[in-house]
Amino acid sequence: IAGFQWKPYMNSFDSEYAIEGLKALGSVDPKAKVIYLTRNPLDRKISNMRHELGKQIQKDLPAHCKVNDVECKKRHSAAAGVGVTLPTGEALSHWLNVATRNDAKVGAILREAGVDYVKVSYEQLYNADNADEWMKIFRFLRVGPMEDLTVDDVRATFNLASTHSKGRNETVTNFIGVENTLKGTEFEHFLYD
Repeated sequence: IAGFQWKPYMNSFDSEYAIEGLKALGSVDPKAKVIYLTRNPLDRKISNMRHELGKQIQKDLPAHCKVNDVECKKRHSAAAGVGVTLPTGEALSHWLNVATRNDAKVGAILREAGVDYVKVSYEQLYNADNADEWMKIFRFLRVGPMEDLTVDDVRATFNLASTHSKGRNETVTNFIGVENTLKGTEFEHFLYD
């Protein structure tokens, strides 16, 4: 098994070269398998903003910490004290509309290119009380434990530590404004997923 991370930014993912590369992936025998990892767009934005703020506060702060790196985790904890401010109103709605459309477009591009893929959720992989999403990947790849896997089994194999455990309402400085913007819209579930 070989793998790499390709973040599907539309300015590169939706290019002629990327489409041709995906078609090539879809035509090889045996077929290449792609794991398409999605994330709640609010959390993705918060994470990106936190990384940027962390680097402003501590220039050499790594994006992630090894599980046993106590000093790195302390530095992240100190940097986490600074909240992030998300856009609200039309700016937030527009951004979420673009983000969700792009997520759907990635799936459509993969299907049209004939790529064998499975779509999984970051939240289900890292925040769920079960290992179902991990077993979904193993079943798709036809390797590893495909049943009776526990979340404790999975977490015991992690080499990177979680560097943030606060809820959105504690991390986003203008959470009430964000909540007011999204209440009653198709994006409201992103507040609580």
